[in-house]
Amino acid sequence: MRRRSTEAPLGVHVSIAGGVHRAVERAEGLGCDAFQLFGRNPRAWTFGEPPQEEIAAFREARARGGLRVAALHTSYLINLCSPEQTFFERSARLLASELGTAAALGCEFVVTHLGSHKGAGVDFAVGRCVEAVRRAVDAAGDGGAGGPLLLVENTAGSGTQMGGPLREIGRVIEELERVGVEAGLCLDTCHAWAAGYPLKTGEDAERLAGEIEAAMGLERVALAHLNDSKGELGSRLDRHEHIGRGAIGEEGLRAFLEHPFFGGVPLVLETPKKDEDDDRRNLETVRELRGRRS
Repeated sequence: MRRRSTEAPLGVHVSIAGGVHRAVERAEGLGCDAFQLFGRNPRAWTFGEPPQEEIAAFREARARGGLRVAALHTSYLINLCSPEQTFFERSARLLASELGTAAALGCEFVVTHLGSHKGAGVDFAVGRCVEAVRRAVDAAGDGGAGGPLLLVENTAGSGTQMGGPLREIGRVIEELERVGVEAGLCLDTCHAWAAGYPLKTGEDAERLAGEIEAAMGLERVALAHLNDSKGELGSRLDRHEHIGRGAIGEEGLRAFLEHPFFGGVPLVLETPKKDEDDDRRNLETVRELRGRRS
C-alpha cells in the first residue's frame, strides 16, 4: 500500500459570516492548518465573487498564518446531472462562479457533489456531469484550468443521488480526463459508511482503499471529510455525528487515521455545531485518536 505523509493538515468547515476573510481568523483561532468554507450563501442562486477588499483580506490573512490547505465547498443547489435543462445550465453557471471565487481566494480545492439524475439513469448522469464541468471550466477561464483542483465528494447514495458507489465517481473522473479536465475525490467517511462501506477496523480501511484504487486510483484522494455517522452502515442516511459518538465510533475512525494512506490525507471536519466549543472538542478528539496507537 502506498503511503502519504503522516503530518496531514487538520481543520474544520468555518463560517464566512462577516466576510470570507473571517473564515481565516476562525480557522486559526481553532488551531487548524486546513479549513473549508462556502464562497457564498450555499442555499441561494448568487453569482460572482466576494468584494475585492474581502478577497485581499483573505489572501493577506492566510499569507501571514499557517493554513496549508483551503477548500471551497460549492452551493447545495448545484445539480450537475439534472435532466431539466434550465436547472442544468444554471448549475453549470454557478459551478463556474464557485471556481472563479476559489481561484480569486487562492484555495487549493473546490469540493462539489454531482447531484441527482432524477431517474434518468447513471449513464445519462455521467455524461451530464462531464458536460456541466466542462462548461464551468471553460466559463471560469483562469479559475478553471490551472486553478483550484475540482474534487467530487462521495455521497450517502440515497434515491437517485450520484456518488454513493465510488465507481460512479470514477467514471466521471475518467470521462473528465478525456476532455482535458483534472479532478479528484473528496472522501467523506460518514457518506461512505452510509453508502455501505464498512469503517470499523484496519481491515475495513484497507478494503475501502482497494475500492478506491479499483474505481479511480488512490492518488485521486486529495481531501477527506472526517465525520462520524448518526445512521447505521448502509442506511443511506446523510447525518453527521460528533467524532467517536456515532455508528462508526472512535475505534473505526482511529483505524482510518492510522491507515498508511488515509492517515496522510488532509482532513476537514463537518461535525455538528450546537455550541461554539463543538469544533474545538471534535478537533481535540481527532488529535487524541491520531496520537493513540493500537
